[in-house]
Amino acid sequence: HSLKGLARLSLAYGTAYVLAQGINFLLVPLYLAFFTPENYGALALLLLLSTFLKIVFRLGLDSGFIRIFYDLEEAERPRFAFTVAVFSAAFASMAFALVWIFSAQVSLALFENPDGILWVRLVAADLLASSFVFVPFALLRIEGKASVFSTYSLIRHAANTVLKVILVVGGLGVTGVLISDVVGSALLAALLFVELRERATVAFEWAPLREALRFGLPKVPHGVLVQTLNLADRRILESFVSLAEVGVYQVGNTFAAAMKFPLSAFEPAWQPFVFENAKKENGPREIALVATRMSIVFITAAAGLALVLPDVLRLVSRNVAYHAGASIVPVMVLAYLFQGFFLLASVGISISKEARYYPMITAAAAALNIGLNLWLIPHYGILASAWATVAGYALMALMGASISRRLYPIPIQWTRIFGAFLAGVLFFLLGTRFDPGPAAAVARAGIALGFTFFVWRMVLDKTDRAELGKVVGR
Repeated sequence: HSLKGLARLSLAYGTAYVLAQGINFLLVPLYLAFFTPENYGALALLLLLSTFLKIVFRLGLDSGFIRIFYDLEEAERPRFAFTVAVFSAAFASMAFALVWIFSAQVSLALFENPDGILWVRLVAADLLASSFVFVPFALLRIEGKASVFSTYSLIRHAANTVLKVILVVGGLGVTGVLISDVVGSALLAALLFVELRERATVAFEWAPLREALRFGLPKVPHGVLVQTLNLADRRILESFVSLAEVGVYQVGNTFAAAMKFPLSAFEPAWQPFVFENAKKENGPREIALVATRMSIVFITAAAGLALVLPDVLRLVSRNVAYHAGASIVPVMVLAYLFQGFFLLASVGISISKEARYYPMITAAAAALNIGLNLWLIPHYGILASAWATVAGYALMALMGASISRRLYPIPIQWTRIFGAFLAGVLFFLLGTRFDPGPAAAVARAGIALGFTFFVWRMVLDKTDRAELGKVVGR
């Protein structure tokens, strides 16, 4: 039943994620029509700024709130929700003020001129509005109200998109995009205020807030290092290969990011499930059982995507130069698979509230990734960068599982997972024996289906099949 519930929630979260990404994809032609390359580059840099500033604005409280929430008695939780919401808003307001004051310096660092002051301030305003969102969103996740969560997200994206079209077509360019983001976040904050008011009691209590900060603050360097792990390879590649090869690498990454869909859909449901079951008598067994089954599901998805996506890239790309990115796709899919293993196997760190291990793990992974990039790219080019990313995420998964096992042992069935992984590699290697072409693409799709059937009959046992059968509605 727990797996079926998780699947239902993941489907709701995943639907919202897919629609949001679809909307973003549909906006690309609009940007290409109305933006100069310089505008597009500026938007990319501002997105990078937003990604890093968001980590600082949140202070890790989005993770700390959910973790500490489950330690509190029922009567304490409404007061805790109000405390975190008020503290987060106050800190974000101070951070916004600092960015406003130093916006000229930030613009100079980003664009080598102070002309982007307004853009930097709009990015900060968007993050300020978003700081009012995560507590009510977390409460909806905890209550399992995925459909309500997704509805609010889609309202925000729809309003944001309509306004983007109006303002960009109206000639406001990058400024119009950023204004749309601010308005969308402010609208969402206003809508979610109703949800927060129903679940929060006016009070301010330092003790649980300190616990949330103690858990959350290590997530700040962890988040920065994860982004370093994700993005450092592009910067290093620029020093060793042509800009065209960087573009090819980016295209391969874009297609491989399809593997992030099952991870992004599953993660919002996974955390509440783990914390809710952690204190139960058979909690470790329940968590381990779901982690084992989902690891096998992730392996099945990864093998299928690694076989099929390179052919999809060749099919949809009219420019033959981008076809070289097909070799990047399966390698990056493997990297994201290891990211999934880290998500599933490192839960003991969160359960035991030993968040200090997160930045240690990501620092080691980022250092390995950067070191391998610098060592191997001059000899092997963009493919070396992809494998360096695999190594970084593999180290994260290994360290996360090892530390988690010591802090909160759960009986994950690693033998079954390794068997499924090894079988997936063999099926993938079988698919690589066919040269590119329509017939080979059909053959590889057949091999992907064959692997799915193999996992269903040979890797999953009768109980697994019964549970997964309920999930798909057999």
